[in-house]
Amino acid sequence: MSNTIKKGDMASRALGAAASTPGISQRFAHARELAGNSPAAPLVPAAVPMLAPTVRPEAPVNVTVVAGSETLETVELEKIDQNPYNARKVYRLNRISELAASIGANGQDTPGIATIRDGRYVLVAGHYRYKALRMLGNRPMLLLIRPGLTDREMYEMSFRENVQREDQSALDNALSWKELLNKGVYASETEISDVTGYSLPNINKTMAVLRLNETVLAIIREEPTKFKFSVVYELVLFGETAKDAGLEDTLTLARGVLAGDVTRKAIQEARERLEKPAKQRKTKETARTYNINTAGIANGSLKTWDSGKVSLDVMILDPVARHALLAELRERFGLAE
Repeated sequence: MSNTIKKGDMASRALGAAASTPGISQRFAHARELAGNSPAAPLVPAAVPMLAPTVRPEAPVNVTVVAGSETLETVELEKIDQNPYNARKVYRLNRISELAASIGANGQDTPGIATIRDGRYVLVAGHYRYKALRMLGNRPMLLLIRPGLTDREMYEMSFRENVQREDQSALDNALSWKELLNKGVYASETEISDVTGYSLPNINKTMAVLRLNETVLAIIREEPTKFKFSVVYELVLFGETAKDAGLEDTLTLARGVLAGDVTRKAIQEARERLEKPAKQRKTKETARTYNINTAGIANGSLKTWDSGKVSLDVMILDPVARHALLAELRERFGLAE
């Protein structure tokens, strides 16, 4: 029997599982333990008591655990803004649905990370969880609040968490790095290299992804994890070799990558065929031939081609006639004696 859950059923199953969600105190205790073990969140001391009022999990609550300057709270989604410097730019609907099903059945085990700006909660990390909670009817989100985070810290924390959970796609990186440079969060690609650990040539090539036609980028957005850095860069090179006339071929290759039928090597070979086209054979010209006869005797021919070539092949035994012809030709073409 197949255990596959259709995408369309995931959200409804998640909502149906909400009734069996663990109590709020159990969820907070579990969240505190996980947040303490996560590299993205410091340990919340076990000695700090958890406040657990008796409320339905779906109800707006704001339970706080103080650990130094940090707090662990549940916050209504309408009070949360998304990270303007988020490292993740493309989200897959199937993963959101799967996560919603898990949270609906088991609760939100791992808190998101947020900071406070202008009286609003700004989500630094945990956007998949945020979207899953929206799918569950806007249930409140468990957040670890870290006050005073800078713009750079908001990006770097988001980047680290995403890398730990799932490799960053080339498109995610290109979009986020362009935004960071445009907003002046980082002054150069070199600074981004220092922060992310990617080499400067790698960053240059990743940014080149944005030179692809928007229709090609739309295909990559469908499943960006299938488009590894080397594959996407080969698509860029192919597109720039083929130019506008080759857009349809670029789209065909991108669709093939999405379907799992086209590899980086296949794109490279297609590009090399464009760069070194097979030499076309010269079209063979047909000559028009005029036979030369003197006194009824065949003694030569005159040939002409469409290219302009003219060939005269004649035997003249009479020296006077021969010299007369040569003199005429020298005069015609301005040839010296």
